[in-house]
Amino acid sequence: MIYLFLGEDRAAKEQKIAEIKTEHLTGDDALKFDYEALHGTKVDPPALKKALGALPAISQKRLVLIRAVEKLNTQNKEILLDFIGSDQAHAVLVLDSDDASPKNNFFNRVSAKAKVMRFGQGAAQQNVFDMTRAMENRDATGALKILEHLMDRGNHPLQIRGRLGLFWGKLKNRLSADWFNN
Repeated sequence: MIYLFLGEDRAAKEQKIAEIKTEHLTGDDALKFDYEALHGTKVDPPALKKALGALPAISQKRLVLIRAVEKLNTQNKEILLDFIGSDQAHAVLVLDSDDASPKNNFFNRVSAKAKVMRFGQGAAQQNVFDMTRAMENRDATGALKILEHLMDRGNHPLQIRGRLGLFWGKLKNRLSADWFNN
């Protein structure tokens, strides 16, 4: 399981992290052996690989928390994306960012595989504009997740369809026919 925490409400994040610890770590010994907290500006690639690759010693799953994930260097981001793309059944990964609405390829790829939770400012629900941005970035999984959230929240399909019509209308003059065929 992968969680992506976005926003600045530190207290709410800590409460959720405590819940995840309680759910996955079986006791005090598990906290010592099966829990690791890293920081995006301080972790070096070998330490990140070791933390992500280590197997749990006591609990069923190992819990790895990475704070300031937006500050990971390029090499660490690639290591993290490789891990997310692999079978990570032995670990629960919590990625924490104070950025409430990051908009780059790294976060799009992480969001596609993670349970995204928003805390504090910027915790607004995703909207159809976020969905069209994901589509423009060719993030089909992310766009479909946003569509699912929109439908679950009761957005009327005609509202979503209207915005999609505008989106495609604007793109048709900027993109080649090959883009639409891929």
